[in-house]
Amino acid sequence: MINCSTVRSCLSLASLTCLLTLSGLVGCSSQVDFAPGAGGSPGSGSASNGGGSSSGGGTSGSGSAASGGAQIGGSSSGGAPAGGGGAGLGGSPSAGGSDPSAGGSPSGGGPDNAGGSGVGGGASGGGGTVLSCPTDATFCSGFDDAALPEGAVFKLNGDPATPWTAYFEVDTTVKNTGASSLRVKALSEASGAYKMLAVPSGGAHFWVRFYLRSDQELGKEDHNVFGQASGSDDPNDGASVEFAEDVGIAFNSQDSVRWPDGYGRPSGGGVMPYTLEKDTWHCVELEFDGTERVQKLYIGGEEKINATDYPAAAKAFQRFKFGYNALHGTERSTWYDDVAVGPTRPGCF
Repeated sequence: MINCSTVRSCLSLASLTCLLTLSGLVGCSSQVDFAPGAGGSPGSGSASNGGGSSSGGGTSGSGSAASGGAQIGGSSSGGAPAGGGGAGLGGSPSAGGSDPSAGGSPSGGGPDNAGGSGVGGGASGGGGTVLSCPTDATFCSGFDDAALPEGAVFKLNGDPATPWTAYFEVDTTVKNTGASSLRVKALSEASGAYKMLAVPSGGAHFWVRFYLRSDQELGKEDHNVFGQASGSDDPNDGASVEFAEDVGIAFNSQDSVRWPDGYGRPSGGGVMPYTLEKDTWHCVELEFDGTERVQKLYIGGEEKINATDYPAAAKAFQRFKFGYNALHGTERSTWYDDVAVGPTRPGCF
């Protein structure tokens, strides 16, 4: 058997005689370090969990390969496929590695108790996190282009021809991740109260994760709606449980309201609204179960409402709606980013 030193010599000499000798090589007793293509180390991004592009040909987790470098497919946790595009429906492209020191969040699962498929986003070349969609998502979007996201439906009472852009805009100036977010226009810009997109839930039991922001405090005493589990995409569908404000952040189903413990209308009397700060991105997670009648709210990964035996009867949920329904006319702009809907908990970044 020819030993490894012969192999290394041949790699250097590349002579005809040596190559013919190597053609009979059966095995080698130790590892041979073949040189990568022109430049082997990853470029600006780290290769951990769905990361960076190779600047000169090294192997990267999911980035592009240059001249001579090997390219390996998408990330192992539902992240961006080779070439950088987000997996699932509507993921945003990523141009760099998931390097926490540069501000990017590594991909991976949600919280430890999530039990769902991994999500968390890669990181862009500029250091900002971008959306990575769960592999089982029924809807997922970071609103990083101007089109209506795939799977979303906009319906308006009385005027079905009204385009969705009459009430929504893709906003590049305010975003949680990626290039842009979805802004719901204020009443002063578009006077209709109902401004909601409907997306498939996949069934009566499902999870939702989105980042929410408003230029007004979230959780006012008036009743207004930010999202809801619903039986259809019809604006008047009655099989619903709302994520709303009504004496603070709450669930509301036909005026049956559930608040976080100690908030809303405490048993001792008075009111104590649970509010979310304005001009701040808040990670909202919702677990809806219309069959078992258990609805849960998490803010920043922390459980705030666990409403059991609620609502009074089972609901055949088929859609999730989000946007803003100004039932009491509260004037505000509202932003959404990194929305994911599906059968398992996506988790916050």
